[in-house]
Amino acid sequence: MAKNYVQDGNTVRLTAAKAVKSGDVMVAENLIAVAVTDSDKGAPVISLTTGVFTVKAKQADDIKQGAVLYWSDTDGATITAGSNKRLGIAWKDSGTSSAEVDVKINA
Repeated sequence: MAKNYVQDGNTVRLTAAKAVKSGDVMVAENLIAVAVTDSDKGAPVISLTTGVFTVKAKQADDIKQGAVLYWSDTDGATITAGSNKRLGIAWKDSGTSSAEVDVKINA
């Protein structure tokens, strides 16, 4: 093992900026993670930084498989970049009939 190895990078400990539930998307600057457990505001929470997750999506967006998605605290996953942080890549189509989308985070 390399002497400078820290960890595999699949999880990260974040401080909850607000109360979170398991499965909530968390944003720390440009790092996207999904909470593993519930946590109170200000408490540490272990979060996943890799994987495919079903998350809230802006239903008006016609999200196609492979589209770059961004995270909006208001709308969820969206195709609109603006001031939103990059979330990942759409794993499958969600169209305008669904308020959720499967996304590979940090991709």
